Amino acid sequence: MAMSPMMLAQAANAIDKSVQKYFQKESNPELQLKKYMNFRTTTDYYEKDAGISGLGEASFTNENSSIKEDVPVETNKKTYTQTQIDVLECFSYLTWKFAIKKRDVTNIAKQIDNALNRKKEKLAAERLINGFSATYTHYDQGAGSMTLTITGGDSLEAFTTAHTREDGGTDMNNVVYDGTTYSLPFDYAGYKAAIKTAAAFVDPRGNPDPANLDTLVCKKGSSVYFKAMEILGAIRAGKLPESNDNDGTGVPAFKIIALDYLTSDAYWYMFDSSKALSDEQGFQFVESEGNNVDPVNVVYKTRELQWAGHSLFDLGHNDVARSWVASAGDSATV
Repeated sequence: MAMSPMMLAQAANAIDKSVQKYFQKESNPELQLKKYMNFRTTTDYYEKDAGISGLGEASFTNENSSIKEDVPVETNKKTYTQTQIDVLECFSYLTWKFAIKKRDVTNIAKQIDNALNRKKEKLAAERLINGFSATYTHYDQGAGSMTLTITGGDSLEAFTTAHTREDGGTDMNNVVYDGTTYSLPFDYAGYKAAIKTAAAFVDPRGNPDPANLDTLVCKKGSSVYFKAMEILGAIRAGKLPESNDNDGTGVPAFKIIALDYLTSDAYWYMFDSSKALSDEQGFQFVESEGNNVDPVNVVYKTRELQWAGHSLFDLGHNDVARSWVASAGDSATV
């Protein structure tokens, strides 16, 4: 979407001498994606990751009989292809001289850095928000609505009851499940169901491979957030959450990551940081170029001043089925 530079008419208050104070007002996004995504850098246009399993288990062998053979299986493959994001800020020369510069609201680099971080934070959070789907519609300020595919190495959504196992064994589930109901609301029972779900994880050959959930992700200021704070307070006090009984708590404490860009009050997620923040598992943020602010460009024909910034990265996942659990909090969604 082409845009004209900011003109004096759009900065009327800035050139109005009766306005004594003039401030730059914008959000300062905290770059939280590194707390729940494995951040790594690359120098290549695209990267692929895959792997190989271990073995099953040893077998009994009768005296002087042949040993039963076993071989590993290859795990799923995922490609991460670098994409580019940009932002361009333009001012007419008169606007820059008599409005922006004179009012000392010239921190253009900070504005551009914030704009790039907002895009990254939004895209990262949308991986969780839409994690029960294979695709979703992302709104881009410049390109408008666009469909993004967010499947993993098994060609499935991040959170499902049907993650295929590499050796062809029984499908795996990482939607919070208590044995009867999926996607429980976050409370003491929901937390125990999350632990139970993660305890059932297996490796590519079906061997037990439980995750030790230690981090909760939710929307900042949500009902999940406040309930988590209440439960965490009881756990740390050695009390049974949501109860007047004198029994001690049966679950461990956990960290809370409260995100600005999550849009659902009821959605919640937990992960094992020892697994999920590694190159092998979890959501990946692969960056070839961090936030860069380009030198100012002067359009000589008009003396328009232009500042631009860019970044190159991709994000996605190969395998979150063994390190993350998720719940829509509606006792239904799978």
